[in-house]
Amino acid sequence: MSRRPMRRRPRVAAASLLLTCCTPPCVALHLPTRRGVAATRRPARTSARAAAAAVLDEKLPVAVGAEPPVVVDAVDALDIVIVDDTKPQLDAVAKRRRRPEAQGPVPTLVLPGDTLDDRPHMALAVAASFLASLWGVVHNAQYVTKMTSIIAVAAGFVGAELFSGVFHWATDNYGSLETPVFGPACAAFQGHHGAPWTITHRSTFNNVHKIARMAGPLALVAGALMKPFAAIATSVLLWGQVCAQEAHRWSHVPPSSQPSFIRRLQACGLLLSSEEHGRHHRSPYAEHYCILFGGLNPLLDRSGIFRWMEKLVYRWNGVEPNSWKDPIGGPAVKARALGL
Repeated sequence: MSRRPMRRRPRVAAASLLLTCCTPPCVALHLPTRRGVAATRRPARTSARAAAAAVLDEKLPVAVGAEPPVVVDAVDALDIVIVDDTKPQLDAVAKRRRRPEAQGPVPTLVLPGDTLDDRPHMALAVAASFLASLWGVVHNAQYVTKMTSIIAVAAGFVGAELFSGVFHWATDNYGSLETPVFGPACAAFQGHHGAPWTITHRSTFNNVHKIARMAGPLALVAGALMKPFAAIATSVLLWGQVCAQEAHRWSHVPPSSQPSFIRRLQACGLLLSSEEHGRHHRSPYAEHYCILFGGLNPLLDRSGIFRWMEKLVYRWNGVEPNSWKDPIGGPAVKARALGL
């Protein structure tokens, strides 16, 4: 008698079920077609078998005449479409040593070619950006008084907080991977809502190197061409964006898993706290956009500045922000914006 072949058990079924049932609704991310693979919106309800097969890369039977779905990982159960060429990175993630502060289930990568590994060029980019910003401050500080330098540095950090909020608002609500220049940032911020735990699997250099690569050259230009006060403030503002992304990462780590100095900085209001940023991760993701300190969030939210800008964009080109489209709180946000 021949033995029936044994089927591989989906060992991650329990985790996928937990992910599907316990994660709050999120905004779907639609990425463009790549290499002939259609990135179609997945159904809102995905079976546990499909979620488990996605992680294990098993092939599910497809009905005759039906188009095979694009399955990459368990985040499909969250109604997010991920391009297929991130799957090798997820396989590599499964073999990596888990970071002590890493949270949640399997990390999800939404950008083609993204990785959670550390590479030498990442550290070099961050170091170069820091030195460029430091040079912009030190070089121009010799032309002004010490008090002027201190005020310029303070203005730079306030500007960094404000810029982080405006940039976060813009990339959360507008654009896609196909958007020129800012497409990767739009896709990353919007995809982050569906899998916020992924950022905790990154190291500091991996997390901030993309921002550092842009901030460094701009800091050199600012330090060389701007007036001293503006050069100092701009250099600090640009380095502040690097710091904001790292503050963002730590805000997704529970205090029990944070180093003591991170907890102290958050308690003093010098770093974005988990409690403050947690207010942003609620549908319709329409408030608490600043991610450096978080101190400007109450003022900006009360002012209605983001609703006013959304109304301005809508009147200009008819494009609605993602916060208006959210099924939970979107209609209320839209009504508030159009009523200004």
